[in-house]
Amino acid sequence: MAAILTSSGQAANFYAIFNIADAGDHVIASSAIYGGTYNLIANTMKNMGIEAAFVDPDISEEELESKFRPNTRMVFGEVISNPSLQILDFEKFAKAAHKHGLPILSK
Repeated sequence: MAAILTSSGQAANFYAIFNIADAGDHVIASSAIYGGTYNLIANTMKNMGIEAAFVDPDISEEELESKFRPNTRMVFGEVISNPSLQILDFEKFAKAAHKHGLPILSK
């Protein structure tokens, strides 16, 4: 087992995402996430060659399934979004990720 200690949740997100996805990869993320994390995924990752599909947390299972690509590497969501406090249907997102053999990253 290995671990890394970071000074912030944002740094933890960065390390977690970039240890899973590389340039040319794709991630799926809930659109109801902290603004800094949204920026990290939408802009920083894009600049590093990682594409993202942001989905409404209330997306249907069928629609969510349609967002997966052969190069999708992970699913990201916040169980309780910041700052809207929207509750993510974690079971739905985890089920979709695991169906494809992918991890779900949540905080």
